[in-house]
Amino acid sequence: MKPNIFMSYSRREVGFVDDLTHRLEKAGFNIWLDYRSLIPGTPWAEQINKGLNEADLTLFVVSKESIASPYVELEWRHALEHNKRVLLVLFEAVSLPPELQNLEWVDFRGGYESALKDLISRLNSPRPNEQPIPQSGFRAPFVIFLTTALALLSGVVSLFSFYTILLPWVLVPFAGRVLKRNFDYAQVQTTLWLQPVGLILGLVFFDSMQVIDDRIDAQVFFMDLLMIVSIVTSIALLMLLRSAALQRWGRPEANAPKFANPYKPNNPNPRPVRFYIDHAPQDRLIARHFSRGLVRYKHVPAADAQSAEAVFVLVSRFKTDTEANPETQVVFPVLVQTAQPSEKLSRVQWIDFRRGVRKLDAIAQLLPEPAKLLAALGVRPTNGAQTVLPNIIRATITFLTIMIMMSVASLPLYMVQVLYRWGRDILMSMLFPHLLNYGITIVMFVVLSYFSIRALTERRGWLSSFWVFLFVQMALLALTIVQVLLFNGIEELLLLKQIDDEVGHPVTLMQPFLLMVGGVLLLGTYGLFQINTVRRWFPAAIVNLDIIRRWLPARVK
Repeated sequence: MKPNIFMSYSRREVGFVDDLTHRLEKAGFNIWLDYRSLIPGTPWAEQINKGLNEADLTLFVVSKESIASPYVELEWRHALEHNKRVLLVLFEAVSLPPELQNLEWVDFRGGYESALKDLISRLNSPRPNEQPIPQSGFRAPFVIFLTTALALLSGVVSLFSFYTILLPWVLVPFAGRVLKRNFDYAQVQTTLWLQPVGLILGLVFFDSMQVIDDRIDAQVFFMDLLMIVSIVTSIALLMLLRSAALQRWGRPEANAPKFANPYKPNNPNPRPVRFYIDHAPQDRLIARHFSRGLVRYKHVPAADAQSAEAVFVLVSRFKTDTEANPETQVVFPVLVQTAQPSEKLSRVQWIDFRRGVRKLDAIAQLLPEPAKLLAALGVRPTNGAQTVLPNIIRATITFLTIMIMMSVASLPLYMVQVLYRWGRDILMSMLFPHLLNYGITIVMFVVLSYFSIRALTERRGWLSSFWVFLFVQMALLALTIVQVLLFNGIEELLLLKQIDDEVGHPVTLMQPFLLMVGGVLLLGTYGLFQINTVRRWFPAAIVNLDIIRRWLPARVK
């Protein structure tokens, strides 16, 4: 008979633990894992003690964080005090307390599959280790070193796009962050997609330069080779980032978001449940849509959290805690934005609305059965560093990032081109005032784009209003048109002085085309289909009714 297993670990290794749990369950073992086993409405201490008491053995995932955790220490000490078997799963080599040094262990720092096979064998038939457990030294699977090498190469390639600032800023330190496990998955993924774009800007620039004839072939070959290396390394790294090995290796912020299991509703008439949606005023549009989805299945809104049978807490940057008690009430944390929930909301599985409000039918039909609801739709907890956004928001941020890269690149590249073609005198005496105005528009464009990205990512700032944001995007379109007009004025001046025989700088002329086609046509059309998601993503305006009541009588008098 296979033993019942209690999983003791640190949340920093949740990717590794989640995968290991699934693999062991597939092998027939029964696993007690806190965020999958804790049921809302029942005291957690009782449930954890029950899980420890009913387990035949404890799997202790050894890492720097788990050794330092007082909660984890209580778990493995409880097992030892009750003469329960403890088996160490070595994720990192660290100095161990004397009580753990002579226990069975399996080293997962190298090959995962071979270590898993060894673990399953030891779970079925205990046997002592021939060697003492390693307490120092660094080991990692081969794929980690491969990823590090490719990340290092990608960082070197990004230096050729230094004028974009963003690419080297993210990709140069990426190799070191892979080894430290603390890179931002969403940020790196977006940057890898954009790296070929940054090189294309460079290719366009060098192509527009009239380089000496005997250097053209060598330069074209080098730039083509650089582009091939960029594309190949970007694709390889994107695939590796999603691989099971990297998902086990990285901290929560380095994991790809793991969303709920597919569930097909089959209970159109669930038992009505009184529910309450605890939310910040800024999230009331999301709460309203959520409530309508539950009411459609005859569930009844409660007046407050105390009188509700089930409490949904919308977790965002505006609200990370609740007055409801998850140990005495059925409380469901619902993540609507990347944020770190309070300690008491971090112990159970979450419902994930970070990509938009969805699966309301399934939630409504499973609401009378909290354990089944979390098992079917809950996601593993993460931390506040993992960035997840609705697809339309992510697409808008990526587009604005590309436009910033092009704007930042256009002026210095054009100035270098002028210096190369006509020299310093033409640049300083004739073109400097015009280029200064051109640079001011670029600075304005970059600043507005930056705050637009910040508002979309963090849902805060002076652009976090839907209509203000829309107005600023129109301003960005106007600034792009002004840039083109200023640039055309510079080119006309050069023609008038009979200096320039080729009108048009490709990088600059690409901006309005990309803005109109990519921003207005494609992104705008996609945004119309996702307008409700966009409106709910922006924080609802907070109206102080007391101020209005005091203001109105004064105005009437």
